Amino acid sequence: MNTEIKIPENRIDLINVVFTQLEITYHNQFHKAFPDSDSLKLAKQLWLKKLSIFENEIIFKSIDKIMSNSEYLPSLSAVLQKCKFLTLDANGVPSLEKCFKEASTFCDAPSEHSWSHPIVYQAGLETGWFFLQNESEKTAFKEFKDKFELLIEAWLAGEQFENPNTPQLEENISSLDKNQQLSFIKNLKKNY
Repeated sequence: MNTEIKIPENRIDLINVVFTQLEITYHNQFHKAFPDSDSLKLAKQLWLKKLSIFENEIIFKSIDKIMSNSEYLPSLSAVLQKCKFLTLDANGVPSLEKCFKEASTFCDAPSEHSWSHPIVYQAGLETGWFFLQNESEKTAFKEFKDKFELLIEAWLAGEQFENPNTPQLEENISSLDKNQQLSFIKNLKKNY
């Protein structure tokens, strides 16, 4: 017997499956939270709207993880947070603390660092490299956190960020033979 639930492709079907899972798992709490069909319909519409920025698989995994770890009916806010966490993790965005540490560590030469994710660079840039380098950790972290969270929201809404373009030095291959090179060096010595 296969007990794995297929993740619906249609968003409305997904929300219906999620609410069915919540009803089965949290029966009494569910019926207390949604005592009639009107409140259930409104809740489904709200969840559908708020969760629309996440992939169906992420929403489904979030609900599954919450149901596995909580004996209480999750709020929409808890589901949104779990979806955000799983989305960031799936896309290689480190935690806020790791991002802050990376930005603080490399704020003296940000264009020379290979950033773990473009959002880390952008959060450092918007916070200010000088600010990160010279303010107390508590003050810098608060400012960084505010910028980071705004950038995450923009990224989740579809905005793209890129790592800095670091100009590379061109490799200069001399086409002069040895005698021409020596002559060139002699001329430089004469003039300087």
